[in-house]
Amino acid sequence: MDPIVSDANRRFEFSKALLDRAKKASDPETEKSFSEMAIAAAFSCLEGMLTHIFEHFIESKGFDVFEQSIMQEKAVKLVRGRPCLSEQRFQSIDDRLQYLFWRFSGEDFDRGKAWWPNFANAVNIRNGIMHPKKEGMVKSRDAEQAVLAIIDALDDLMLTVFGTKWPKANKGIVPSFEI
Repeated sequence: MDPIVSDANRRFEFSKALLDRAKKASDPETEKSFSEMAIAAAFSCLEGMLTHIFEHFIESKGFDVFEQSIMQEKAVKLVRGRPCLSEQRFQSIDDRLQYLFWRFSGEDFDRGKAWWPNFANAVNIRNGIMHPKKEGMVKSRDAEQAVLAIIDALDDLMLTVFGTKWPKANKGIVPSFEI
């Protein structure tokens, strides 16, 4: 198994164990802390899987320089009139996800997908955790919706890109270990 996929899967299993622990918390602060970490670990898994997909196609000649800039998170710069990749330029996780669906389905991304509203909400919660501007009150049900949305998004993405479902999706949010 690809080391990036293996590591992403490990993070996903950790996310599920954190979620399970959040659900069992006896006080709101502990629930909040474990819920936030479950969301962060689930998004870390998603980031790893996106990296895996992008690296899978990095050497492909079927992607122009602008697509390569998305895949490698680099800016496009003109050097003697020729577009080249230059310094780091980050794209949002939802933009990269939507790009992959567009690229491999040949259709505009459908924001009507059943998992999209929960995924978009999960991105907002994640952004509040990673870039706090005010105190958040993340509950275990928020973390559960986020983890489920990431499962559904990855399952749909793997089917769209590789024609096979994501094996981790079969177990849902059942953790393989306890914290």
